Amino acid sequence: MLRLLITLCCLLLSQTSGAVEIPIAQNLQKSYQTSGINEAHQQKVVLLLVSQPNCTYCALINAEILHPMILSGHYQNTTLFTELEINTGRQVKDFSGQSVDANAFAQRYNAWATPTLLFLNRKGEEIAEKIVGINTLDLYNYYVDKSLRLAFKKINP
Repeated sequence: MLRLLITLCCLLLSQTSGAVEIPIAQNLQKSYQTSGINEAHQQKVVLLLVSQPNCTYCALINAEILHPMILSGHYQNTTLFTELEINTGRQVKDFSGQSVDANAFAQRYNAWATPTLLFLNRKGEEIAEKIVGINTLDLYNYYVDKSLRLAFKKINP
């Protein structure tokens, strides 16, 4: 009986931990129109992770920082999480609906290194200082949270 209970718990945990995926940016304008305003009619901050395939540090930030933030539920009303993969040849629609190469979009923000976290408003303007790379994982969550709080206050005075 105990073995069955442990097996069921492990199965449930494995299903729920994989359920949260940060969406790959395809149409930023549509994403914001759909999910960018909370129930209190406040604007959400777009937290855009600039990543690329086979980026170990990007995967680390996703797994250790961003996924837990989403799972916590604390950012549901303040943050719209999305990921922009560069060096893939993909196109993305920007905040004005224009189709642009993902690399060119990242270059608008001088985001050439991965991972880079951008904090943007509904127009695609930077509203907090971007975070480039990763120094220490221990403090990274603090810096992300601080940037999100400042950005949210800036667009919702």
